[in-house]
Amino acid sequence: MIGAGPMEDKCQCSGESDACSTEKCDIFDFMARHVGMTVIHPGGFRATRELMETLQLTPGSRVLDIACGKGTSAFLLAERYGCSVVGIDIAEDLIDEARDAARRRGLDDRVRFQVGDALDLPFARGEFDATVSQAMLVLVGDQERSIREALRVAKTGGRSGWLELAWRKPPSQEFMQGVTSVICAYCMLNVHTIPEWKDVFARAGAGNVGVIESPLGFSGMRDTIADEGLGNALRMMLRTATNGRIRRRMKKTRRFFADNAEIFGYGVFTVTKAA
Repeated sequence: MIGAGPMEDKCQCSGESDACSTEKCDIFDFMARHVGMTVIHPGGFRATRELMETLQLTPGSRVLDIACGKGTSAFLLAERYGCSVVGIDIAEDLIDEARDAARRRGLDDRVRFQVGDALDLPFARGEFDATVSQAMLVLVGDQERSIREALRVAKTGGRSGWLELAWRKPPSQEFMQGVTSVICAYCMLNVHTIPEWKDVFARAGAGNVGVIESPLGFSGMRDTIADEGLGNALRMMLRTATNGRIRRRMKKTRRFFADNAEIFGYGVFTVTKAA
């Protein structure tokens, strides 16, 4: 999700022209703002459901969705698991969209959205039964502080879960250069291998981290329809087909993912808060 907190590596283009913003903005912004994708985190809703299952949620659980974006996962938590959800994001425009979507779906009584920073959560210690975030740690300037904040607001014995990109093997310098120069994925400079992620959690004071590791491929049409719905999937296809800049970047990105399939992956990380 976009807008989780201060990013260390932002888009390197000026944003002054459409060509620049389409071809050089960070991959997350490109997929959201140009292609029109709403489910951008690795693994899509399949990975989200995997994450939710690790949290052992029950109807009525109070959950904080950190870096909630447009609220898609918050709605899943409310509708599928019967949770009471608070979603926060630092981007006011995304919070506005999430609130509008909650009203349209009739979820105002179970889902609430507000602007907030993942590095300084505006909640009391132990306020939530569970906390969750997806593709957020790669966007913040202080990953350890964000982890500590998520654990702080969880109850003792409650669970916190993260879904994050993870390298399946140490990437080469050439690969990392391609990450920025080929697909403009500046946020991926903050991605780690699974052992490195475990070290980050350990330094944040999170012991006994549960990890589920999975490979990551570029979504096919069936997965896109499952995540986005048929209507938005078709709109995304139309945008790509009728815009040469989008089409060229999508083709280049798909090729880079395919050529480096042995490196791209993601992890589901779960921590139970100790006393």
